[in-house]
Amino acid sequence: MNIKSSNNRLIVTGNIKSVEHYHKISREINEMLKNIKEIEIHIKDSISITSSVIGYLCKLVQTTNISLSLYIKDDDLRSLLDELNLITLLNVQKM
Repeated sequence: MNIKSSNNRLIVTGNIKSVEHYHKISREINEMLKNIKEIEIHIKDSISITSSVIGYLCKLVQTTNISLSLYIKDDDLRSLLDELNLITLLNVQKM
């Protein structure tokens, strides 16, 4: 998994599948939040997402005053987030 950030956009390529990936994503978002309050996360390749990343994003939205949009390419991953009733909370969009 690789991540790249620019302005308010975080682009994730590859599969999100380990605790190390969670740490990378959360560190990068925390750095971004020092300067902005609106974040777009683009998940281009991943067919799954770890529960730690889901939990982090949910906590972030519920406890801070940020605007989050999660753009997902994979239909199965979007369906999973729909089954978990997270489409609205995480502002999930089709990429």
